[in-house]
Amino acid sequence: MNSLSGALLMFENRLKKLKKDREKWSKRTGIHSYRIYDEDIPQVPVILDKYSDCFVLYDRSSLRFQNETEQEERFKEIGRIVRNSFGLEDENLFLKRRKKQKGKDQYEKLSSVSREIWIEENGIQFLINLSDYLDAGLFLDHRITRKMVGEKVKGKSVLNLFCYTGSFTAYAAAGGASSTVSIDLSKTYIEWAGKNLAKNGFNLRNHELLCTDVIKWIRDESKNPSRKKYDLIVLDPPTFSNSKKMSEEWDVQENHRNLLLTLLTKFLTDTGEIWFSTNFRKFEWRIPEEEWSERDFQCTDLSLASIPEDFRDKKIHKLYLIAPAL
Repeated sequence: MNSLSGALLMFENRLKKLKKDREKWSKRTGIHSYRIYDEDIPQVPVILDKYSDCFVLYDRSSLRFQNETEQEERFKEIGRIVRNSFGLEDENLFLKRRKKQKGKDQYEKLSSVSREIWIEENGIQFLINLSDYLDAGLFLDHRITRKMVGEKVKGKSVLNLFCYTGSFTAYAAAGGASSTVSIDLSKTYIEWAGKNLAKNGFNLRNHELLCTDVIKWIRDESKNPSRKKYDLIVLDPPTFSNSKKMSEEWDVQENHRNLLLTLLTKFLTDTGEIWFSTNFRKFEWRIPEEEWSERDFQCTDLSLASIPEDFRDKKIHKLYLIAPAL
């Protein structure tokens, strides 16, 4: 048995165990969309996510030690093992290649034939697109974060920046927020957010959706003396973006300090909170405690508490809560 065959056999055995464990966990928790396999075996660098009865398999391997044909064949074999392990029809498993996203790449379609389903999370419906884009429309690693935000917004105004498909907005609306404003550069995602809100019975009268450059909007609004202030701000920006639609290049490491302090001083109410998250693994917090304390705020790192138990990777995201000092 060669090393590749041995690794794939280990992968198959690992999947059998994970299938049994995850199904018991899903029945106990009522969670039906979750991560199953998370690069558990180094020689099999893939990720497997389940959305209701459909599965998405992401290839995380590099072309460094293999040519493209070898990689393609290997990935197909891994897909075959997944289908056999879970008893899947071909149309219920979607194979995708993860790669670094640049500029508008994150909005590029992968398929011309769409496959969409609705899933439920904590009683809220979300549209999942399994075929067209690299990401399916709901970041599973923020399941706990969404619930925490939803439990804090009753009667409050919410600003959701870089809102993607509006999952935090849907939770805010379901949690009784008095109003929400959600902003994203992508027309596709803003329309998607509107579908999520409509599916859950929320109209756009109290839930405004804006398709525009977030950074430019903040800069323009900060000059407006009658601008609105918010009780809770959700900020989940991309790691990097140089989209031609943006007024300037965005880098979360370089720009987070100025953006957060602008939001704190100009867009947040005196008793408000900012929920800031990033998926940048090398992220370093560059705002000293004194900058918060002199404004009577404090920053709490909630990263570990917000990682769901189905995620083996405990560095999948970082989460910080900026709130009034106790």
